[in-house]
Amino acid sequence: MNSHKPLVETMDSPWFRTLGVSHASAMRLFCFPYAGAGASAFVAWSAAVGPEIQVVAVVYPGRETRTHEKPLVRLADFIAPLASAIRTWSDRPFAFFGHSMGGRICFELARTLEASAGPVPEHVFVSAVGAPHLREPRPLHALSNAALLRALVQLNGIPNEVKRRPEMLAQALPVLRADFEVCEASELELGSPLMAPLTAYLAEDDCRVEPERISAWRDLAGVAFRQRKFPGDHFYLRAQRNALIADIRGQLLAGC
Repeated sequence: MNSHKPLVETMDSPWFRTLGVSHASAMRLFCFPYAGAGASAFVAWSAAVGPEIQVVAVVYPGRETRTHEKPLVRLADFIAPLASAIRTWSDRPFAFFGHSMGGRICFELARTLEASAGPVPEHVFVSAVGAPHLREPRPLHALSNAALLRALVQLNGIPNEVKRRPEMLAQALPVLRADFEVCEASELELGSPLMAPLTAYLAEDDCRVEPERISAWRDLAGVAFRQRKFPGDHFYLRAQRNALIADIRGQLLAGC
């Protein structure tokens, strides 16, 4: 594993929320949420992953503790502040998991960290997101509110409690629209391959991301690439949470 420097600065950061404290954990797993979601999407992960791995969820501007901030609409605007903030969390090995939009963000962050000579993740897991050098064939960010809502319902992306509360929908739509723009309007480049091992997850019935767009992540893997399919739709990680976490845990602890 990579060598990691001890902490020399405070670990307080608006970007990160620790989910479960484990001082004895061998490593950290930074979890990057999907469009419209916050750190709370990974609350249940901490107990499931076990004490060897500390879960740290990423909090994007515009949600949860950062609702006073304007949502970002460009991928590049996430990377520099995250790369700076994560340096004070590098006292132990770490890995990235990102679902949908989160996969795009964590991959670009990992590649940026590698290019700037670390600290770098031990492993990058991307889930339900097409490789970034392939353009999104069905962009959503410019749709009308009604069309965007229909697309989200088809993806199973709106919780029932939100559907029943128009005020929550009105609050969520600008954030969702900004998040989709992050992935759909960012510059697409093949770029340099990732030196960390790369795992890409897909769902059998994902109507948003085709299998070939998942397989294309292989083009960006410089050392090792692995792909695994789970039952379910675009949000398979809810019903398949335990199986997904077991797969991630197995890969992370194999080298410890």
